[in-house]
Amino acid sequence: MGLFSWFKEKKKKPKKESIRQAGIAGNVEDAGVRQAFYKECEELIEEAVFQSEQAKNEYGMVTTYLADIQKIEGITGAARAELEASAKSLIALESEKERQGKPEPGISEAQKSFFSLHEEEMPETICWLRGEEEHQRVIEGKLKYLAGEKAAYAMEQEECLNRNEFLKKMMVGISVGVVLFLVVFLYVSKQTGKDLRIPFLLTVIAALVFAMYVVVTTRKNIYNMKVAEIKRNKVITIENRIKLRYVNCTWGIEYAYEKYHASSSIQLETMWKEYLRIRAEEEQQRRSERQKEVYRSSIIRELKRFGVADAGIWVMQPQALVDKNDMVEVRHSLNVRRQKLREHIDYNLKQKENNEAALLRFAGEYPEYKAEVNGMLGRYGLLHRPQ
Repeated sequence: MGLFSWFKEKKKKPKKESIRQAGIAGNVEDAGVRQAFYKECEELIEEAVFQSEQAKNEYGMVTTYLADIQKIEGITGAARAELEASAKSLIALESEKERQGKPEPGISEAQKSFFSLHEEEMPETICWLRGEEEHQRVIEGKLKYLAGEKAAYAMEQEECLNRNEFLKKMMVGISVGVVLFLVVFLYVSKQTGKDLRIPFLLTVIAALVFAMYVVVTTRKNIYNMKVAEIKRNKVITIENRIKLRYVNCTWGIEYAYEKYHASSSIQLETMWKEYLRIRAEEEQQRRSERQKEVYRSSIIRELKRFGVADAGIWVMQPQALVDKNDMVEVRHSLNVRRQKLREHIDYNLKQKENNEAALLRFAGEYPEYKAEVNGMLGRYGLLHRPQ
């Protein structure tokens, strides 16, 4: 009976695999299993929507900066000359400060300008980035552990299958041997007239004992295979959830590295401390700052006159107003950031669609639970989508 039930499980495997890919591990008739599936889909969809909205806001800001670059490059004639004159004067004052025998700054002008723009958020950003890096290491450890668990369960299934194959072959071999022994006993008994009923009976008993052992062991192996499959599916479900978190965590860290031009939270903190030192020194140069403010005001006024949305950012990097190479670098950095944001948005939209599709597929395969699924689909405007 155990062998036949194993073959039935083999026939059901395609449908079971379909359910597992939808995120269900267990009996779909169990309300708890279904609710766990709905909850998982809902959590993944909400996280994907949240990540997409955050990235879209940042994407709009970066796009605005790129549009400002086009407007600046379109300024010509006297307005351009006045803008560049103000920018060069501002650069000259900055250079004069550097020639006063002060320690060589540990960060570039662009980095200093960037920190000045994000000054209020930097302490929190550094703490956040340090925490995310630690979180990433923890998640990597979990994924490695889950990969090991998954491999162990797969190996356990394979070992059980191999043991059953071995027992099957051994059963065939011993059966043939028993038949041969019985034929030999019958032949010898007829030829010699000796009573060989006891050896005959012992051989039959031994064969029955071995057959019982094979049946019991085979059923035990089949049970172990089912248990290993259930555990492996549970590991896969957890692994998929953690992978999404790992991808978003890694993306956030990599984007922060690109945005803040650092390779680690330690480097960012070092750069930030250097910025704070420079800022403290600059506070002693208030007289010079008042003169600089005249030129900054001129740049901002001129840029606003030509419709630049965020004119204030350009007084922090006047080199880009007079040096085309610097402007190219600024545009490249913004394009890289926008590309990363676009990839992040696409990825999370894909995750949202995949989980919505899982709910729709489940409702299609199990119409009796369609009402339950529609309760969730309505939150995302999916009730009128084909199912």
